[in-house]
Amino acid sequence: MTWAIVAVVVLLVGLPLAAVWWSRRAFWSRLRAGRDRDPFGDTMRRHRLGPAAMARVENAVVWGMRLADPAERAAVVDLARAGQSAPPTTRTRTLAVLVAVAWLTAVVAGAVWATVEGRWGDVPWTTLVITAVAGWWGVAGPARAVRRNTDHPPADHPPADQR
Repeated sequence: MTWAIVAVVVLLVGLPLAAVWWSRRAFWSRLRAGRDRDPFGDTMRRHRLGPAAMARVENAVVWGMRLADPAERAAVVDLARAGQSAPPTTRTRTLAVLVAVAWLTAVVAGAVWATVEGRWGDVPWTTLVITAVAGWWGVAGPARAVRRNTDHPPADHPPADQR
């Protein structure tokens, strides 16, 4: 019976003390919780926009639309540029980019080979279409949003509010 009481005391007192000790180690203090990059929130605070305006800004970034309000246009440009990917800086990211390029090359090569051989059933149509649409949508939307919402907009694209 004594060992059961000792086990309960160790569990009720020892585990919380061990958790506190573990959480105060130098390893955990270097993580800086809550300091992650937040382009959406930073843009919202920098341009002093409300939730409705940020919804319009995000929609303009995703679909490449032009907005009428100059403050929202500046926010669109900032948010789109913050979302553009920078070149990989670590070996892991470089390896991930190389693997993605190799995979895409293999898919396209497989499609070309199957087409040349006349085996249309072996062409990975779904993979090709999904990759092409995702690549176009992920790159063209923000780039178009930056182009349409800079200070000198192209004359052929009226603001989204006037369409």
